Formats: sequence, C-alpha cells, structure tokens
Amino acid sequence: MSACAAHAGQALVYRVQLGNAVPSYLIGTMHSEDPRVTGLMTEISPLIDRVEVVAIELVPDAVTMVAIGAATFLPQDQRLSDLIGDSRFEAMREAAQFVQMPVEVLDRLKPWAAAVMLGMPAVESGRVLDNEIYLDALASKRRVEGLESAAEQLAVFDGMPLTLQLRLLEQMIKNIEQVPKQLEDLTTAYISGDLAQLEAAARMQYHELPPELIRWFEAELLDRRNVNMVNRAERLIRQQPTLVAVGAMHLVRDSGLVTGLRARGFKVERLRDSY
Repeated sequence: MSACAAHAGQALVYRVQLGNAVPSYLIGTMHSEDPRVTGLMTEISPLIDRVEVVAIELVPDAVTMVAIGAATFLPQDQRLSDLIGDSRFEAMREAAQFVQMPVEVLDRLKPWAAAVMLGMPAVESGRVLDNEIYLDALASKRRVEGLESAAEQLAVFDGMPLTLQLRLLEQMIKNIEQVPKQLEDLTTAYISGDLAQLEAAARMQYHELPPELIRWFEAELLDRRNVNMVNRAERLIRQQPTLVAVGAMHLVRDSGLVTGLRARGFKVERLRDSY
C-alpha cells in the first residue's frame, strides 16, 4: 500500500463472486471530502479498471443535481420560519452561525433538508468520495448506473411526516455543538475499515434520537432502500463485472448489501490486498 493510502486508512471493499465468474466489488463510501476519506481512491481506482460497470447510489449528473436542489425548497410562498415559529427559528439561527451556514438559505428549505444541511460535513471543493468514484469511472470510460433515481431518493424524505421532519430539525438544532465531534467519530470509524466499528459509532449517535425517528431511519432510510439496492446490484453483477459503491451504512444490517448478496448465492468477502 502506498504511503498516501496508509495515511488515509483502509477502504471498506468486498469482493463479490458467483462461482468462478470474474469478481465484482462492493464498496462502502462516505460523503466527505476529508483527505483521509478521499485518499482511499488509491485503493478504489484500480478496481474500477477491473470492471465494466460502476454502480453508485445516485448518478450526480447536472440534471439530477438541479432536480434534487429544487426539491429541497419549500413552495415559493412558504418559509421555514413560518413552520417552526419564532423561538425555534432563533435557535436555528444560532445553530447556523455555529456551522457557518447562511440562515437565509435554511429558511427556504423543507425541514428535513435543513436538518440534513446542518448535520453534513462542510464541503468546499465538492470532491467528496462518492463523486471521486463517479469521475474516475467516467475518466476510465466505464458505464455508470444509478441504484436509485432522484425521484426515488427524494420520495423517501418527502414521505417523512411533517411532525417527524420537525422533530429531526429540533434534534439537530439542539445538538449542533456535538456535530463536529460526531463527524470526526464517524470518519475515524470509517477509515478504520472495520464495518462493525462504523455501525457501532453510527448507532451510538442516532440511538440518541427519539424512538419514532429511529424507527423511521431504520425502516425507510435503510431497510426499504436496501431491498431495491440489493435487487439492482444483483442484476448488474450477474450480467458483467461491476463495482457497486454505496453509503457504508447500506452494507450493515440484515437488509444490507453484504447479507443481501450472500443470500442470493454470492460469495462476499473483505478484500485486503495491497495495491
């Protein structure tokens, strides 16, 4: 392993194989531009050269990103401040200042989108790991497939009851000072390359949420989407060697892609080669 890769950490990479067929690969990603995370491309990039198709959660082309951006906004005549009231909005203003985010932008967002924005790591270059995989695949002239459409992904959040959206935003505002430490804990667990450690770190954080939010996260954000991802990943892998890259939390749980692909007859094992 190169010095850069050693500094970055160990990627969450699995070899997926059916009998003696050419292997495919399953990768858990993190939506971060932290050099320790993006440095994992030293391990991932050579695998892209070995496959014919790269499948990612959502293809980030211009049309898709515009559609997602537009879908996060409230109707033109609505403001988030009207939905949450003056006292909550003032608390959100303080939270936005803490993470250096314009409160005027948050005021135009749906409650779930504002909560997500407050909890995301700061992105300056836009070169997060997910996008680096996408760009590498394009440069290598690999066919890129999305495991979800923008409409499917947005429907998950838009289907979240307004009461839960407001609870989520309230929790994010209340715990905003913990966000930097939480992100560092998740990053440290992720670059360890230990899926169990990452799952434990994530559970420790989201299990502090109200029970109804936990149930929604597990059922809608993970389990229901995992079923579709497993089905679509299986179809692609059976047709040709494929690299599947999804958020690392989609690898865990009984519904996750590791267990799901094993249940379909694939051999799925950690890849610990040196590149």
